[in-house]
Amino acid sequence: MTRWIAELSPLRKLLLAALVVVVLAQAVAMAMLARSQVQKAELREAAEVSTRGNLAQRSEFGATRPAGPMTVGYVASR
Repeated sequence: MTRWIAELSPLRKLLLAALVVVVLAQAVAMAMLARSQVQKAELREAAEVSTRGNLAQRSEFGATRPAGPMTVGYVASR
């Protein structure tokens, strides 16, 4: 393998080195992206669990809303 590399011209060695750098950079970027996606999913899951816990506590203490029809208003987009 080293003999094969030694026989390459300087330009081909440079191109091979650039290829290796690009492949390594893409692998690192993919790993970082996967890690950030996992962290976002964990935060979202924790928020959902917290929301479910809050909703369960509200239902234990009874509804605090009046028993009439719900009024919905229109809000223009900004």
